[in-house]
Amino acid sequence: MTSTKVSDYLLERLREWGVDNVFAFPGDGINGILAAWGRADNEPKFIQSRHEEMSAFEAVGYAKFTGRLGVCMATSGPGAIHLLNGLYDAKLDHVPVVAIVGQTNRSAMGGSYQQEVDLMSLYKDVASNYLQMVTVPEQLPNVLDRAIRTALGRRAPTAIIIPSDVQELDYS
Repeated sequence: MTSTKVSDYLLERLREWGVDNVFAFPGDGINGILAAWGRADNEPKFIQSRHEEMSAFEAVGYAKFTGRLGVCMATSGPGAIHLLNGLYDAKLDHVPVVAIVGQTNRSAMGGSYQQEVDLMSLYKDVASNYLQMVTVPEQLPNVLDRAIRTALGRRAPTAIIIPSDVQELDYS
């Protein structure tokens, strides 16, 4: 039997929260999560956009028209930057959206790694109600649950950052 990875648990927890759709654009920084979708029979449904910016706008539109939580996802670097326009739309219109963002491996952070961006600084305004980076597997349940509760309770965008190496760790 294979062990449950952080990325598998992430999708399981989204299902438990009743999330049906995740609007996303693939990229290296979320490869661990993308692999988990294959093991999860595409539940919640992975809806690929043409561009990261559209992923955020699709999640916002979904939340606006259904009254439910919108979830978007993008890779690190430029992918994460492209989510900002949609997330600001969510912030200004008081729409509950959770952004799940990939990041470079923890061991490479701070070393000017290819496309590395300081995501905590980048997101601190748009996700000012709740922003956190998951650095160990044990953090994920609390961080994800707080991001969702905060987005729904305050009707605001929140963001969680998951480094690519953390996504592939065994969940404990």
